[in-house]
This record gives sequence, C-alpha cells and structure tokens, in this order.
Amino acid sequence: MLIRAAHISLRHARAGLTRCAAHTGGAAALEFAFVIPIFIILFFGAVEFSKYTMESRRAEMAVDFAAEYLSRDGDGILQVAERHVVEDIWMIMNPTAYLATELRDGQWANGYSRALASVRFEKKSGCSTNCAYEPKVVWSFLYQDVVEKPVSVKCALKVVPNTAALDGSNIRQGVTGRAPVIIADFTYPYKPLLEGWLLPATELHVNAVKRTRNGAVLDHVPDWAVTRCS
Repeated sequence: MLIRAAHISLRHARAGLTRCAAHTGGAAALEFAFVIPIFIILFFGAVEFSKYTMESRRAEMAVDFAAEYLSRDGDGILQVAERHVVEDIWMIMNPTAYLATELRDGQWANGYSRALASVRFEKKSGCSTNCAYEPKVVWSFLYQDVVEKPVSVKCALKVVPNTAALDGSNIRQGVTGRAPVIIADFTYPYKPLLEGWLLPATELHVNAVKRTRNGAVLDHVPDWAVTRCS
C-alpha cells in the first residue's frame, strides 16, 4: 500500500510539474511578446540616431567647406564654373546624397537647395568713432530643387544676437565689421529609414558665414540665376 501510494504521489507531482512548466512557458512567451517590440524600437532608434548624426555632420562640413572655398577666391569675381563647384560640394562630401534624389521629368533632381550670398558692411551714416556696421547684400543666389522650404539670403539683412538662428533675413552681430563675408545655406530633405512609421520626413538646414581672406568684396559675373542687390 505504501509503495502504491508513493507511485500515486509521484504521478501527481509529475503532473503538477508539467502544468507548472506549461504555465511558466506561457508567461515567458507573454513577456517576450511585450519586450521584443521595445527592443526593436530601441534598435532602429539607435540606427536612426546614428544616421541622422552622420548626415547632419556631413552637411555641416559641406556648407563650411563651401563658404571657405568662396572666401578664398583670389580675383574677387565668382565665375559660373566656380559656383558650380560650390553647388556640387554637398554631393562630394556626402557619398550617400543620391538617396535624396528624385526622378523628375525624366531627369534626376539633386534633392537639396543651395543658397549663396556676398555681403559687405558700411558704417552707419553720420558716425565717425565706434561705429556700428550695417550689412549690404551685394548679390545672392538660390537653386531650389525638391526641398519645400529652402533658406536663402534676401537683399535686406537685419543684425541679430550671436545666438539667433539664421533664416535668410538676418546676420549675427559677431560677423559684422570691416571685412566682407560670404554666406552659404544648404537645405536638404532627410528621409528616415522607416519613414512614416517611427519618424516623418523632414528637412535639414545648415549654414556657414566666412570673412573673405583678402578683405575684398566677392562679386559675381553677370548671370540670370544671380540676384543683384547693390
């Protein structure tokens, strides 16, 4: 009797362990179902952050190089061929820029806008010492492609604090003075990896301002794409 009772108890114990294991497996599956989406979001979020940081950095390097290239112009006259070099700097600096291109009218569009401007400064009238300088736009250029909100310099600029964002209608106080400056603005679309699911498409705007190296105003040859301001 004791042996039979022991066998019965053992069978019950095994059945209990089986039921427990089944319940534990179900709980583990439920936990996995809750956790895996979080891991997926974190993974794609990390990849997206790296991609955004990389492309933003490349854009900043490109616009800085463009303004630096213009500021070093030796003869003080920007030729159309030289401007084309500046326009293509973004494509050179960013080897994945072709991902932003779109087929339009049978041709590939570059997928971003390029805006350039030359600015000189004049002392405020009637001032002889410790004078403030007013910006005078010499010429501006904008090539707008498939971006929706390109930033370009207008013919009238207002002086703003050094912490203010540049929007095409202003210039920071810190760059005003005797030396003329070059302004470069690039705007291009940023398309996330999972566009429309995690993040929407957006546009990145970067700009750079450089004083001309020789202290001379950079002019531009006559061209229909360039707006003469003064």
